[in-house]
Amino acid sequence: MFEEIRKRLVKPISTEQIENILKEEEHLFDAMYVAFEDQFRGTREDIKKRAEVYLPYIKKMNRGIVDALVLDVGCGRGEWMELLKENGYAAKGIDSNRVMIQQCKNIGLDVIESDVIKYLRSQRSNSLGAITGFHIIEHLTLSTLIKLLGETLRTLKINGLVIFETPNPANLIVSTCNFYTDPTHRSPLPISLMKFLFEFHGFSRVEILNLHPCDEKLKLSGSDLAERFNTYFYGKQDYAIIGRKE
Repeated sequence: MFEEIRKRLVKPISTEQIENILKEEEHLFDAMYVAFEDQFRGTREDIKKRAEVYLPYIKKMNRGIVDALVLDVGCGRGEWMELLKENGYAAKGIDSNRVMIQQCKNIGLDVIESDVIKYLRSQRSNSLGAITGFHIIEHLTLSTLIKLLGETLRTLKINGLVIFETPNPANLIVSTCNFYTDPTHRSPLPISLMKFLFEFHGFSRVEILNLHPCDEKLKLSGSDLAERFNTYFYGKQDYAIIGRKE
C-alpha cells in the first residue's frame, strides 16, 4: 500500500504522514469492537449493576478529597461514568474507540479520545481523586502497564484511589478459554502479580475483590474433590485490585 502511495505522490511520503495513516488504520475496527462488546460484555444495565460494588469506595474517598474527579481510562460505552454521574460524582473518560466515544457524548458524558499514557503525562501531579479502568489492563503490554501504574501514582491526590478490574486467571475456564474470546487481550494477569506491581509502585492498603461468580447450577457437590473442582473451574470470573496513595 505504501509503495503505491509513494508512486502516486509528487513528493516523497514523510514519516509523519505514514504515522498518521497508521493511526487512522487503528480505527478501522472501532464499529466491529462495539458490536463485539454488545454481544459478549452484557447490556448497559448489566454493567452498571455490576459496577455498583465500587460506589462505597468512591463515597469514602470523596469524603477526604475536595473536588475528587474520577478519571476512567478505557471508558468504553461509559456505563461506569454514567453510574457516577447519577450518584453525583464528577467523572471524565478517555478512550481510543471513536464509536464508543460518540456513544458516550450522545448521553452527555465527558469523554475525550487519547492514548492513556500520553493523557496522564499531560496531567499535573496530585490532581486526580481516583483512576479507574475496567477490563483494560489485560490489553496492555507489560511496559505500558508499568508506565500506567507509575503515572497513576503520580497524578493521584493524597488519599486518592485506583481501581482496576480484570479477568481472573485462577478460574481455569476463564484463563484458558473465555479470556481469548476477545482477540485484543494480551495475557491473563494473576492476582499475585498485580498485587506485587501495586505495592512495588507505592500503592498502600492494596485490596482484592473477587467478582462475578459462575452460575450455581454448574457447580458440583458432595465431596471435597467437588469443591476443589468448583474453585478451579467455577470460581469468580473477574477480580478488582484496589489501592490508595498515602
